[in-house]
Amino acid sequence: MATTRTADDTSPTQADAPKDLVQSVARAFTIIDVVAESRKPMRAQSIASAVNLHIATTSHLLATLVHVGYLERNEREYKLAAGKILDLSSRVEDDWRPSPLAMRLLRTAVEATGESAYLSAWQNGSVTVVAVEEGSHAVRVADLRVGVSGYIHARASGKALLAFGPESQLERIRPVSGELEGRTDHTITSFPDLLEDLEETRSRGYSLDRQEYAAGVCGIAVPLFEGGQWPRTALSITVPIHRFEDAKHFQECVDVLTEARRIDAEGDPSSEKES
Repeated sequence: MATTRTADDTSPTQADAPKDLVQSVARAFTIIDVVAESRKPMRAQSIASAVNLHIATTSHLLATLVHVGYLERNEREYKLAAGKILDLSSRVEDDWRPSPLAMRLLRTAVEATGESAYLSAWQNGSVTVVAVEEGSHAVRVADLRVGVSGYIHARASGKALLAFGPESQLERIRPVSGELEGRTDHTITSFPDLLEDLEETRSRGYSLDRQEYAAGVCGIAVPLFEGGQWPRTALSITVPIHRFEDAKHFQECVDVLTEARRIDAEGDPSSEKES
């Protein structure tokens, strides 16, 4: 059974709605949400009841959604148009899917260091893990998974993207008042201190997470521009503290990431051969 909602109460709250909100568009998307949540095709009256709209208004919106291809009508019932939705889904996936070059650099980092590594990118206003490769060491960092986001200022990947990205991204995490949220005792919570850390990141070419996101775990990351003005992804190696403090192993990780940046800056020669 579809959940009843008010079509005029836009998400997340009516107070958040822009002054130039187009009500009919908001209502149409509410209808799409309701139909999507239903396990079976719905009739117009059921949809009207679910969104608290008059049946005539609902019928006009349904006809429009069918015309533009977002809904399908079979006699008196409506359902999502699979073709349109799958097409949109594939386009969104293409937008955040790591490039072949980034994936190759990720695998190279794991093979060269034995450590787990991952790629992160901006998604929905946060830095999100988009690919993971587990290391070969008996003791390695666990619980790395695609979709993890948040605490941008505490993660090596977040710092790499902030340090080399546009000022607008840094403004996303600037606290209105007070300090940044701490995750461990080592998290940088002072915004001025974070700015200093990001300046050091730009100077040395890579960012560091010194147990700032998780106790006992450190990270090293570099930005990957992939031919763009700003970083598209960040390549991170995550290391248990005891190996992070091993100067030789630390330098090996830095060297691998530095080489990744060099390859990224020169472009992907394999893509030229394929084209």
